[in-house]
Amino acid sequence: GIPVFTADIRPEEGGAVCHIASDNRQGGRLAGEYLAGLLGGQGEVAIIDHPEVTSVQERVRGFKESMAKHPGMKIVDQPSAGGARDKAMIVMQNMLLSHPNLRGVFAINDNCALGAMAALEAARRRDVVIVGYDATPEAREAIRKGGALKADVIQYPISIGKTTIQTVVNFLEGTQMPMEIPIETGIVDKESLEAEAHASGK
Repeated sequence: GIPVFTADIRPEEGGAVCHIASDNRQGGRLAGEYLAGLLGGQGEVAIIDHPEVTSVQERVRGFKESMAKHPGMKIVDQPSAGGARDKAMIVMQNMLLSHPNLRGVFAINDNCALGAMAALEAARRRDVVIVGYDATPEAREAIRKGGALKADVIQYPISIGKTTIQTVVNFLEGTQMPMEIPIETGIVDKESLEAEAHASGK
């Protein structure tokens, strides 16, 4: 009889009252639209995947929805790197050999994005761009420097936390809650990071 609320990671079983998490599908769509903008809606792209994770499945689903709106873009590969940087680097090296016309990559987290970027730098390939996911400090710095990693989808954990607490309060006060509350994601790129730094006086 104890109500359970989950945040960020969806439970595989059990009867949670409400799940509060980033709208990963919307985040995937943002990544796809940003990548399409970088490439002018044309070119071969790949996904560095981690299909065992539910949130990643949603990110990839959203990305593919965006790609479907751009007939000039084609997903030519979707290997898994298990979310790991070293494996993502190897995956990226293999894709450069298999797909010499590759122009864009959607990396499902920043470990994958940074691993892919390292492979591109080692191969001196400046014609391939990456959009990542999570906006970790290291990825933000890479975006600021202007390399292959051009943008990241950003999540808002503070908003997730506040919404979770308010949801619990509302439920205990008798309000009927939805089974899921999605929290929108955003995009960070070099322009937005520079604006952020300027606003903070750094």
